[in-house]
Amino acid sequence: MRFIDYIVLAFRNIRRQKLRSALTIFAVVIGSTSITIMLAAVFSLKGFITNQFEANGTFQQVAVSPQTDITWNDQSNGGGAQNCANCVKLTDGLVTKLETVQHVIGVARRVQANGFQALSYGNQKLRVQQIQAYDANGIITNTVLAGRDINSSDTTGVLTITSDYANKLGFKGNYQALIGKQVGLISQGFYSGVGSDPVASSEAQQQYFQTHPGAPGQNFTPPPTTLTGTIIGIVDSSQDSYVIRVPLDWARGMDENQQYNVQQNCGPHGCSQGAGTITTTDELAINGYDNLIVKVDQSSNAAAVAKNIRNTYKVGAADAQTQIKQQLSIFNILGYVLGGIGGIALLVAAVGVVNTMVMAILERTREIGVMRAVGAKRSTVRRLFTFEAGLLGFWGGVVGLGIGYGLVLIANPILNKQLKGNGITSSNIIALPLWLIIGVVALTTVIGILAGLYPARRAAKLDPVEALRYE
Repeated sequence: MRFIDYIVLAFRNIRRQKLRSALTIFAVVIGSTSITIMLAAVFSLKGFITNQFEANGTFQQVAVSPQTDITWNDQSNGGGAQNCANCVKLTDGLVTKLETVQHVIGVARRVQANGFQALSYGNQKLRVQQIQAYDANGIITNTVLAGRDINSSDTTGVLTITSDYANKLGFKGNYQALIGKQVGLISQGFYSGVGSDPVASSEAQQQYFQTHPGAPGQNFTPPPTTLTGTIIGIVDSSQDSYVIRVPLDWARGMDENQQYNVQQNCGPHGCSQGAGTITTTDELAINGYDNLIVKVDQSSNAAAVAKNIRNTYKVGAADAQTQIKQQLSIFNILGYVLGGIGGIALLVAAVGVVNTMVMAILERTREIGVMRAVGAKRSTVRRLFTFEAGLLGFWGGVVGLGIGYGLVLIANPILNKQLKGNGITSSNIIALPLWLIIGVVALTTVIGILAGLYPARRAAKLDPVEALRYE
């Protein structure tokens, strides 16, 4: 028989029992739709996250820290050499050395300004979680949703906030309206950096102890300082949430320690207070930067550069690509689990295919006998029934893919609205990759063929004479 003859006969035989064939195909459709939707969602999400990191150059970055056990997830946390005994201080001299390492194309210094408790706008106060600053030299990039990012000409008084802050301030979907607005950074009580008044703090402390004689020193809390900043940009929060970014020069001032000291002039007739002086200590110069972000020419060189930096300069170094891809491997495991669940549904459908084909043999026993009597070989009968079972699996896969594609078309606009509402510009993140389309159809077809092997073999073994006598 020609191949086209198998197709024609298989279609004709499937149409004989429309309801039974439809129910059998529907069972396969359930399994194929489950696999399509679950795997498409899992691997599309993995691809979305990977593309986000690739787009902003994260995979080309290496984080350098005084702590040798740093991981990439630690790189956004503050903590210079003052928090680590016998650690290598991250200085401008080290930055110069790192810039000469092979495959390195740039280095950004980064610090985290501490000592602030709230971000104020109007009558609203939001908790400050992170205030970051780094060189605006293009090594670290952000997705700006409105306004602009901090550049090298910015010094003090300007800042960017992430979209989650903007949402809480009531500007969700209207980020541009926040550009140019002034906000306050409210310090904790013992803040002594730029903008603080050490003289007023000292006088307030003296007045407190005069009015509270014998009170413990820890009971005194100086009034907070409020630094005023202008919002110049709203940054996508999908990578870092609740982050306020300021120019590096401003952050350096925030980390300063200003102290007001009054000189005591003592003579034969007693002591008197002399003139007061303010001393400023540059804590950043003493402790070094919190971490450095090194950018390499290609993401494939990141791991080797990190190893070179660790061995040469005895600092911690972690590349983003290695750790992020290790974390994303959880999606592979999740895909296997969800694929297994869909596979169980297909195994149940395979039992239905076996049942359908056995029933078809019983109904067409006489027809099989006629085919054998006119010269059809056993292999011909076997191939015919196997092809018919495979066709049931094939159509189950095709219809399942169609339903899955329809669900994707429904889901993407809903997700797009949610992403846009959260300040994420990406859209249509769920897709059906070619490997999934081919794989689902091939899998359901193979399952159909395997399910049809036993019925096909049984049909081929029928004795022609007995088959012709069958009623």
